[in-house]
Amino acid sequence: MRSIPAVAFCMVLATATSFTQSLQSGTFSANVSSESWTLNGGSGSRTHIVFVKFQKPFTAPPTVTLSLTGYDGAAGKDGNVRVSIKHENISREGFVIKVSTWGDSRLTGVEGSWIASGK
Repeated sequence: MRSIPAVAFCMVLATATSFTQSLQSGTFSANVSSESWTLNGGSGSRTHIVFVKFQKPFTAPPTVTLSLTGYDGAAGKDGNVRVSIKHENISREGFVIKVSTWGDSRLTGVEGSWIASGK
């Protein structure tokens, strides 16, 4: 009779670190009807500020991601439409979205979305 080789089983115990992740998201829009909007006239660099307040403060400043979902604009003859969105001053309570254009671009509106991830 042949012997059957023994099979060894190894049990590995793993521990998981538990943490609470919080996500908040929203949308933003600004246009010629917004107070302080100057992106539809002039030339050179122009900026509009949008303030975002979180529904519930985070325990520390979160990571924020922005996306541009739409814009309405025009450029001079043979020109380009230029738009930039950036986040600044991220805190536990909120952040600032900086909408910019430059050159001969004329922006009459922008819209976008954001997501904040933290604890």
